[in-house]
Amino acid sequence: MGLVLLGVALAAEAAPSSNVAYRRIDVQDAATGELFPAALWYPTRAAPAPLFLTGSLSECRLPAMLCRLIAFEMQVASNAPPADGKFGFIVISHGAGGLAMNHRDLAMALASHGYVAAAPTHPRGKDNDISGLGVWIGRPQQVSRVIDTLLEDTELGVHIQRERIGVVGHSNGGYTALAVAGAKPSPAASIAHCRQHPDDSKFCSQGGAATREATRKVGDIPDVRDPRVRAVVLMAPNTAPFTDDALAQVAVPVRVYGAERDDLTLVRYHAERLAKALPSQTEYVLVQRAGHFSFVASFPGILRFVAGEAAQDPEGFDRDAMHDAINSEIVGFFDRKLPSSG
Repeated sequence: MGLVLLGVALAAEAAPSSNVAYRRIDVQDAATGELFPAALWYPTRAAPAPLFLTGSLSECRLPAMLCRLIAFEMQVASNAPPADGKFGFIVISHGAGGLAMNHRDLAMALASHGYVAAAPTHPRGKDNDISGLGVWIGRPQQVSRVIDTLLEDTELGVHIQRERIGVVGHSNGGYTALAVAGAKPSPAASIAHCRQHPDDSKFCSQGGAATREATRKVGDIPDVRDPRVRAVVLMAPNTAPFTDDALAQVAVPVRVYGAERDDLTLVRYHAERLAKALPSQTEYVLVQRAGHFSFVASFPGILRFVAGEAAQDPEGFDRDAMHDAINSEIVGFFDRKLPSSG
């Protein structure tokens, strides 16, 4: 395990190599049969233009000055054809109750450097995307279904190199990425964690009594590993559902980001513990002064108020500067661990 304390002020992002296209797809949930949306970003030769999307991935058609207050703005070529060539493929899994747009800046950085990036909006289900079968089994299976769908896509499938598939996950998305990477989750481990660490009170009380009851009812979880996933990046991950022995089963390259001032997934019990339990070549970065939600891209205008805690950082922390730094690092990690075969 290598520990790096990330200072964001001096970091610089590499120049983009491609224009970025965007389109939306709908994916069928393997468990429920229902459709859930996923946002796609990918390289294109088409010229970009401003696109404003709501959290539901619908286009904002109001005047631009109003859309900038209530929607997410991206400079993309909407529904454009992909560029020529072969691409890596990264699925980005948001945290509990999040949105496909939560990590749009990372997705665009990946697409501008030769990757297809897909970000599903995970269904919230009756347990609000915090616990229960919809999280423990549903989330990893949804990532696998996104991979299935893109590999079968008539436009993008032929461009994706099957040996260059990775996953990025934040918070419960970190749980999701670990599960598809081969760590077998256990509800008993999560329950034991909260009994052993009463000081992790915010994490253990999230969702209230209903969440704790849903966790107790899950029972044994089937294998949800997806062998097509060859590398993962984890940001402020939820690691309580895994024993150390389960984490040791992860055999793909991993880069972990912890947030020094994370009060939801405390570093000592989650990111730091994970980095110690994974194989020695795991890369671990502790981002100084960052909070749990600092890994989510900044919210525009009025959405800052609607997002509440997810839009807030510890005092004096520059979220945008940190994203410029880690987006470039994550692209570099996948370039190193998922090299192009030509």
